[in-house]
Amino acid sequence: MIRSSLAILATMVLSVTAFAQDTDADADAANRAIVDAYMAAYSAADFDAMEPYMAEDVLFADPTATGQGETGLLHHSRDGIMAALRQFDAQYNPIALNFEWDTVFESNDRYVFIGTVNATYPVDQEGMVFRWSAPQTTVIHLRDGLVVEQYDFADYEGAEQGLVPAE
Repeated sequence: MIRSSLAILATMVLSVTAFAQDTDADADAANRAIVDAYMAAYSAADFDAMEPYMAEDVLFADPTATGQGETGLLHHSRDGIMAALRQFDAQYNPIALNFEWDTVFESNDRYVFIGTVNATYPVDQEGMVFRWSAPQTTVIHLRDGLVVEQYDFADYEGAEQGLVPAE
């Protein structure tokens, strides 16, 4: 009798544990899909497509941005970030940011992207674009399925830039 009770209890514990693991895996996959969609929009310079993924009180920081003072770029709130992205879009008219991520991993709800930005911009010369390329790391923090923090780190001073053939 005791053995059968223990067997039933063990089966229940294993079932709950397996359910919890499946639920965690489903949540991880859903979060990864959110981050991937957000970063795809960022890479395509489709800034309006990023907006629904941002929490209202999201923080965007790029402490490595040059010419922005000691703190670099720092924006608080979805509205503030969207205003800055729209201003950047209007001023520079990027074709795309064209991120190439060599390494991507998640730890503690932070998604870390390590690679290169290869931003392209239109020029008057037919068949050519201006490319700005630099090593970049982006860290995205999710909470409740929304981006609550984005940290960008780019090698602004070591960036390669110039005209390249349009692809």
